[in-house]
Amino acid sequence: MDTGINTKYQSTAAIVEQVLKQVLGVVVPGISVASLCSYADSLVTAYTHSVHRKETDIERGASYPTTVSVNNIIQNCSPSPSEDTLLQEGDVVKIEVGAHIDGYVASAAHTVVATNHPGAMVEDRRADAISAAYYGSEVASRMVRPGQSPRNLVKALGLVAAGFGCTVAEDTFTCQLDRFVVSGPNTFANRFNPDVPAPDFTFETGEMYTVDCTMSTGPGIARASTIDPAVYQRDVNHQYALKLRTSRALFSEVCKRYSVFPFLMRDIVDANQSLRAGVSECVKSQLLVPFAVTMDKRAGSVVAQFKLTVLCHYSGPIRITRALPMPSNVRSTTVIPDGSEIGQILALDCGQVKLPDLPRLKTPIQQPVPTTQQQQQQQQQPSLSSAMDTS
Repeated sequence: MDTGINTKYQSTAAIVEQVLKQVLGVVVPGISVASLCSYADSLVTAYTHSVHRKETDIERGASYPTTVSVNNIIQNCSPSPSEDTLLQEGDVVKIEVGAHIDGYVASAAHTVVATNHPGAMVEDRRADAISAAYYGSEVASRMVRPGQSPRNLVKALGLVAAGFGCTVAEDTFTCQLDRFVVSGPNTFANRFNPDVPAPDFTFETGEMYTVDCTMSTGPGIARASTIDPAVYQRDVNHQYALKLRTSRALFSEVCKRYSVFPFLMRDIVDANQSLRAGVSECVKSQLLVPFAVTMDKRAGSVVAQFKLTVLCHYSGPIRITRALPMPSNVRSTTVIPDGSEIGQILALDCGQVKLPDLPRLKTPIQQPVPTTQQQQQQQQQPSLSSAMDTS
């Protein structure tokens, strides 16, 4: 890999890791989900503009808006203020962060339990979901090696899930990366589906992938939640002559501000409410693609997620984003035997790219603070999981 490209990947991965750590540090009961997303997005913007400053003409920022998905929500949750909720004691919180510098992408996700009692062990089904997702990501990252088949990776994820009494969630993928590409031709689903042909290729040296390991204590079948989509993406391969003036104005603004990466629609329409009327035609004409906020169809299910960016190197897999340790207060009763098929995969080596130190931000981003119990009662906001279970 070219030295300049490698440096940009390393810088991006360091940013993703730093943002994840800072956001995870403020995940406590009473914190607003929307404020966590906004905090992370602001950090991504600030850090990506703090590196490679001599290259003033390159694009940089989020490769995917930060999402915070709670309990049985599977993915894509970045709620608007009107749909915002507060984390409750014991909520399972999945945070996904993506960034890019000059189109070179790094992405990662981590799961924690929101609690004011970090010393209290979590040993119920939440621990099974988190452990399954964590070890699934460890297994999958070790299988991104030359000559290995994605079929075997999917099979291994299924074995890990079954071992913890969980399932691999629908609509979660191992995505091939390239410059300005977050879902290349060798992207494949991580959940086995007998009705869909299995991927018929092998990993090759030099390929880059994001491995999204998402596990559920329920059936893992995704359905749309009641939360409106917030994340959209241009379909640059589709053309259509929009009829409405507001639609044309909206799409023009999207093209000015964003290239190929997903974005938050509210960042555009909140500044100009008249453009909101153009969203429907842009979606119906397939110029813009909304990312539905999905949830496990079984009420009370718990979904956990770990995600890594991995390089398929000739010597074996090398992580670009560093794997953060599993939460110390999570302990499943299930143990993976060393001699089992999964245990043997976990024993394989997996390299790690050395990440650079990031410069200190000149203007610190203000951390969100939890809402007090009195404020919660005044606002009378239900937990996100309760809102989803009644949908």
